Amino acid sequence: MSSALSVSTATILQFFFRHGATTAMCRWLDFRLFVAQKHLRLEASTQVENYDADTLSPAEYLNRWEQRALQQTDTSALTTPARWVLLLLGSLVALVGLASMAGVLNYSGRQPINIWVPLVLFAFLPLLLTLSSAYVALFSGARQSVAGHPLLLQLADKLRLKHFLPYQNVLFPWLVWQAQLLGLVFSVAALLSFFALATFQDYQFGWSSTLITDNATMVQMMAVISWPWHWLVSSPGVELISQSRFTAQEMAAQGINQRGWWLTLVMAVTVYGILPRVALALLLRWRFIRQLRWSILNSADVEEFVLAQQYQPSRNPLVSDDPLVLPDVIDIRATNADLISWQQPQSDWPVVKNLGSGDWLEDEQWLSSSASARPRPVLLIVDPLQTPTGEMADCIELLQQQNTVVVLVLVSTQIDAERYEIQLKSWQFFASRHHIALKKGH
Repeated sequence: MSSALSVSTATILQFFFRHGATTAMCRWLDFRLFVAQKHLRLEASTQVENYDADTLSPAEYLNRWEQRALQQTDTSALTTPARWVLLLLGSLVALVGLASMAGVLNYSGRQPINIWVPLVLFAFLPLLLTLSSAYVALFSGARQSVAGHPLLLQLADKLRLKHFLPYQNVLFPWLVWQAQLLGLVFSVAALLSFFALATFQDYQFGWSSTLITDNATMVQMMAVISWPWHWLVSSPGVELISQSRFTAQEMAAQGINQRGWWLTLVMAVTVYGILPRVALALLLRWRFIRQLRWSILNSADVEEFVLAQQYQPSRNPLVSDDPLVLPDVIDIRATNADLISWQQPQSDWPVVKNLGSGDWLEDEQWLSSSASARPRPVLLIVDPLQTPTGEMADCIELLQQQNTVVVLVLVSTQIDAERYEIQLKSWQFFASRHHIALKKGH
């Protein structure tokens, strides 16, 4: 963000985050889509008082944008996630957790419950899923893309957030955070189900194994499993393990103190099934908020929007004696060149890369890699209504380092002649300053 707006960064962040992180993401991505449409100017209306463009702060401009969006009859003007979908999914996952624990505890009343079954289902399996989720979300190459995760893509669709897919660097961290919360609901519901059932019914636990043939091996294994909480709850001892071993034909042992088994089960579900998910969910939430804050502070969208509001055509414009020099016209589709767009994520052009709409670190990484060294000339397509920014200048410099021919192409849709002339002069100055050819595309 430019220095002119840097003094207001705290206020801008407060504007987006004032109703929580999820609402901040939706407001920010709604705003980015609004800027991408290039209809930036908020026309005066009877519902909004006249204002002096030089006295309003960026946050006040953003408030006016939000008020206009809320006044529109189109309900999609400001996105609200379908929270009922998350509530429904959470309820279903909780019911699955409750039913799963109840099924394990009551599958048979004729012999003790094999302790390995609830340990695997509610402790070790959730731990494995948590570790795999951490790898996918934090370390894998697809950690910023929803394309390789059909379940997350379907979740985004059900939550009515699919139109945010062009900004996956913010949407993906939020989706994986919500997925971890659902996993946490399952484990907590299973543990609550155990306490609810064990309060009113006596369950007998034991162990049985085809591969483990001696009690000493079982003692060592339980000592390893119980190590994280050995300072709080002791591991099942030799006597308990020896007394509670059973075969498929034996009935539940009588007179055995089961406290060591059910405490071990509770601690295992808590330590292996719940606490890792809590830690991962908190880490993903922190990472999502950090990514969202970075996106807001390092995007030129707020600056472009504010500059559009402050644009006031002069009633007595200065007339230059030099005639306006129109750039050469180039047919984009008939040109043997590689196309790169600037802040046009929904462009119909067959572009190699869209820059300026996502994470700047990703753009910089791509521009510095061999992928940006194109075998053909490079055409950087921009809309004349866009505002030249320092971020764009940095992209052009990196492109010029990797390519011999880089051309800036203005592709206009609907723009009046007076506005186009003013914008064109701005682009000509920008092009001459950064030593790049400027052409008009059609």
